[in-house]
Amino acid sequence: MARTKQWMRLIAAVRRRLQTKISDMNPGARPTLRPGDSATFANDEKELGFEFPPLLKRLYGEIGNGGFGPGYGMIGLTGGVPDDLGQTAPESYLALRGNDPEPGWNWPVGLLPICHWGCAILSCIDCEDGNFRMRMFDPNAHSDGDWGDAFFDESLGFEEWIAAWAKGIDLSDRMYGERGPIKRILSARHAAAKLLRDE
Repeated sequence: MARTKQWMRLIAAVRRRLQTKISDMNPGARPTLRPGDSATFANDEKELGFEFPPLLKRLYGEIGNGGFGPGYGMIGLTGGVPDDLGQTAPESYLALRGNDPEPGWNWPVGLLPICHWGCAILSCIDCEDGNFRMRMFDPNAHSDGDWGDAFFDESLGFEEWIAAWAKGIDLSDRMYGERGPIKRILSARHAAAKLLRDE
C-alpha cells in the first residue's frame, strides 16, 4: 500500500514536469503520448526473458509508451516511441545482444536500453538487478579490448532515476558535469594514458 501511494505521488510529479518539458533534449517538442497496454508489456517480457520494473510499466501504461523524460525521451516498449534509430527498447536490446562489432563486445543480459542522449549514449535498466539499477553505456569512452570500459553506474534504481528527473535534476550534468562520476573516470583514464605515453 505504501509503495502504491509512493508511485502515485511520483507519477503525479512526472505529470507536473511534463507540463513544462516533455524531454530534456527536445524541450519544445509536444508529441502525443499514447499509453501502452499490459498485454504488450507482458509479451515483451516473455520474448526477452526478463521482467521490467513495475513502475516503468505503470508510467508507460498511464502516461505514454515512451517519448517523455530524460535525454531525448524514454524509448518505448513494443508499439511505443522508438529511439533515434527507429527501434523500440526491445528491438534495440535484441540488436545489441546480437551485434558483434569487434572482439570483446558482449552486451549484458537483461540490460534494457531505455533512454538515448545522442552520440550513441544510452541509459539502461539492469533488469537482472533486484533494484533495477540504472547503467549508462557510452561507446565514446571505449578504448581497446573488453567493452566493460563503456559501462557506468548511473543510479541505484529506475525509481530514483525517474524521480530525480521529475524533480528537475539534469541527469546528463549529474553524470558528465564537472563533479559527475563519468567526467571523473574519463579524466583519470586520460591522465593515466598520458603518464604511459610520457614514460
